[in-house]
Amino acid sequence: MCEAVVTQSYGSSKAQDVICTMVSCFGSETWDNCAPSYHRYLSFLAKQFMEDETITKFEMCKTLVFLLSAAPNDKDEIIEPPWIRPIVKGLENILRSKIGSDHRELALRLASAMILVCGIYSMQPPYTTDFKLFLLTTHLCCVEVRMVLEDQDLAQANNKGRLLSSCYTFLESVINHLTSGPPLDLDDRQVMQLHSAMVGAFGAVIHYLKRISVSTEVQWNSIMLATVRVLGAWLAEETSALREEIYDLIPFLVQVSKMCIPPSRETQEINKKTLENGSTEPVIADKLTQESSIDDSKKVIDLETCCSESKLIVTNLNGATEETSSNNADIVKESVIENHLDGTREQTTETNHNETECKKAKTVTFEKLEKAEKCVDAKMGSDAHLEKDVLTEDELQELHLKVDILHYLLPGWCHLTAEEEPRRLLLGSGALGVLDLYMWRQWERLVDRTASPGQTSSCLMVLCNIFLNLVIVDPGLVTENKEFSHILLLVVKGIHIIDYDSDFIVLWSNFVTLGLLLLRSLHKTAGDFLEPESIERFFQSTIRFLSGAYTARHKKKGSVLDISEAYKIVWDQISQTWFISMQAFSECIPKYQELPGLILKAGWLPSLLKVIADVKANTVAEETKSCFQMLLTAVAKDNKAARAVIKEKGGDNLARFFKSKELTNSLNS
Repeated sequence: MCEAVVTQSYGSSKAQDVICTMVSCFGSETWDNCAPSYHRYLSFLAKQFMEDETITKFEMCKTLVFLLSAAPNDKDEIIEPPWIRPIVKGLENILRSKIGSDHRELALRLASAMILVCGIYSMQPPYTTDFKLFLLTTHLCCVEVRMVLEDQDLAQANNKGRLLSSCYTFLESVINHLTSGPPLDLDDRQVMQLHSAMVGAFGAVIHYLKRISVSTEVQWNSIMLATVRVLGAWLAEETSALREEIYDLIPFLVQVSKMCIPPSRETQEINKKTLENGSTEPVIADKLTQESSIDDSKKVIDLETCCSESKLIVTNLNGATEETSSNNADIVKESVIENHLDGTREQTTETNHNETECKKAKTVTFEKLEKAEKCVDAKMGSDAHLEKDVLTEDELQELHLKVDILHYLLPGWCHLTAEEEPRRLLLGSGALGVLDLYMWRQWERLVDRTASPGQTSSCLMVLCNIFLNLVIVDPGLVTENKEFSHILLLVVKGIHIIDYDSDFIVLWSNFVTLGLLLLRSLHKTAGDFLEPESIERFFQSTIRFLSGAYTARHKKKGSVLDISEAYKIVWDQISQTWFISMQAFSECIPKYQELPGLILKAGWLPSLLKVIADVKANTVAEETKSCFQMLLTAVAKDNKAARAVIKEKGGDNLARFFKSKELTNSLNS
């Protein structure tokens, strides 16, 4: 059929209709085992789109968006798709022309589809002659966002869902590119204009969310959640602009995050059984009010069950083949059609209603593509309710499984917890309880392998950084809020699952650091909710992490202190946590009597002393030297056997090496 369309042979029009019908029913699976046909077919349409100068050009925008949303999963292909350049050229012709708002919306939706499938680079050289198209599209997206969110009431704004979704997608990609991509060849004036346009757009985003926050009834719909998500992308990178406006919005963001925390697996099972029994009211068992009433002993049971079940699943993640659902690769592409915020959309079994809709679409033409798009949405997840102004509790429960808003807000919250005023607002709005519960949910996902381990691990690392900010900046919070005891329980009980796994070294370092800081602050009460065996296993894991960082590298002119091979690739990410952990570990030694014995049992002292003795003094950085000195002084002061080992291995010379009177006094005490 693709060949019939490309060659314009007899029946090409009907072949076009059938192709669109199949795509509307099966999405990217339509092109399984025939990706070359897709690229040839799309190249033919792209050439027509580039050359056409009539009103049909705008109808073809719909067709291209529709087909791009179902692009085949051939991301491993290194050959550039031949249709990128003609589509970009056709887009440039449209956006540089005087067009109405409806036609501009179609063009922006196509631009959004292109960057989702091909990346933001498709709007830049060498696909364009310069960066003017990239800048123009960005400015247009900013203008559209402002026009919709500033000049229209909430109901009218909600009717512009597809336009906002496309603009949000483009702006989010721009933010990511500007912060993590290669530098753009822009002059200072262009940079200032771009930043000014972005500030204006996100000012409108904040204005829209403020209007929702003060309305009598919160509009729980996909547009509001997508708006929160794109604001999260802005907060993750820009913390100075719109500072006061963002502070005013913090309580509302906490409220939204609280409502969008996914339910636990137990709650999902209960809801599934309830619905199977004919009830239409799922059990919402994860309200923070209920979660906060769970006592610590129940938390212990939950995590012990979680960890015991996970041993067979996760312990050897390093050697396991990563399992991902077949539709993960095309999730982003499919979201162009309707829903910007759906990052974890899952395909569901096609219902009889969907089959009927797909049959009706057999005669689809350019004018009927809107109907075909709705058919796609029905097939991909029955998300018709996402267009409603307000979601019912049942629909919100379903949305929990698809929308992880807090995931997008976490990086911004990490920045905010480092500053006094936003930190106070977050804590006063109940963010600590939200973060506590969310970390447990993310850990459950990692253990159960219900999501990508890399994505879940990254989320847990940001959560650890948020809690580290709170613990370091305001240590008094630890003893005043039970949420920190919950987090310590998770870290201590769960660390053995990621211990020394090459896929989780960075997460391991975060768990070690957070656990040590919490144990240091909660040393008087940790025994009330943690078994001695659990604390001991945590310290053993900590010793493995800390002792594995440095080694003596032998060279012709003598040995030098160097990072171990296992840590080298991630040292930029874990060096700071290693130094903090060394300090916290040393401070824990007098607080936990079992620690010196565990250090001796692990053989850390002899190996560390040998490394220090072998290397040249000038190869040891002062910060590293200070950490070693702090550890040896603390363990020598607190344990006679450790003191004897240090003396036997040249402790006096070591004290002179460190120029430390405190270590000398500890060795002679």
